[in-house]
Amino acid sequence: AVASETCAFPNLGFTVKKYMNPGEIVFISKNGLEAKKKGRPHSKICAFLWVYTGFPASTYEGINVEKVRENCGMFLAKRDTVKADLVSGIPDSGVAHAIGYAMESGMPYRRVLIKYTPGYGRSYTPPSQELRDRIALMKLIANDAIAQGNKVVLCEDSIVRGTQLKNFTVTKLMQAGAKEVHVRPACPPLMFPCVYNLSTRTIQELVARRAIRALEGKDVEDVSEYLDPASEKYKKMVEWIRKDLGVTSLQYQLLDDMIQAIGLPKDRLCLYCWIGKGVQKNLQSYQDVKNQEVLACQ
Repeated sequence: AVASETCAFPNLGFTVKKYMNPGEIVFISKNGLEAKKKGRPHSKICAFLWVYTGFPASTYEGINVEKVRENCGMFLAKRDTVKADLVSGIPDSGVAHAIGYAMESGMPYRRVLIKYTPGYGRSYTPPSQELRDRIALMKLIANDAIAQGNKVVLCEDSIVRGTQLKNFTVTKLMQAGAKEVHVRPACPPLMFPCVYNLSTRTIQELVARRAIRALEGKDVEDVSEYLDPASEKYKKMVEWIRKDLGVTSLQYQLLDDMIQAIGLPKDRLCLYCWIGKGVQKNLQSYQDVKNQEVLACQ
């Protein structure tokens, strides 16, 4: 059997025999595997696979997704000083981050948000904002019996546009009686749209870029100071996002902590979404990707 996700195997009684390298070609027959082309064993792999897009039971490069997310939550807790009553995660991908946070902090993990699963998938991937908003509105239900009067640490995989977190998730928790909401994303602020994944199409969609535009009064090309958590510009950007979301506090994961949580060397990970470097020179922008799509369709 061949699959792109290792989670496809256990229920069939299969075990992983080989991980394919990028560009590798093998011939499979009743006699086994025959290598036709060697791959590139040291190519970069998307860090977002572990933080958000990957299935929790899957393993990439021998590293399990769920375990990495727990690690991310533990790193968040180690650097946090907030005093809260409980830790919760935004279902589904934020849950393991929250469990890791709870394990490290000693705060109880409780579900203030329940996912209504039937008919509603991921709200990040649909192409239109209207559809993303509709899914975000319907799929999460705030549990007022848990939220009422409590200070909540809310773990999330990431903040991309911020519209759903602001308009639906945080609003629901406040309406359910939460006293405070402290948001803890498991990765740094997203600064660049992925040139391979079309779910985020433009820089202007990213909440971090909206914050920078508001602070600078214009779009800026050099955002290097905003990438440094120790800089005043970074702190002002995070504060702008916090106010825009309407949350009590906001603290992002540090890039080095996220890398350590994954467990691969930095040069093995694609970190373009956060630092804007490391993408193949022939694919530097969303427009480059769109141009290639047009050529492929002609």
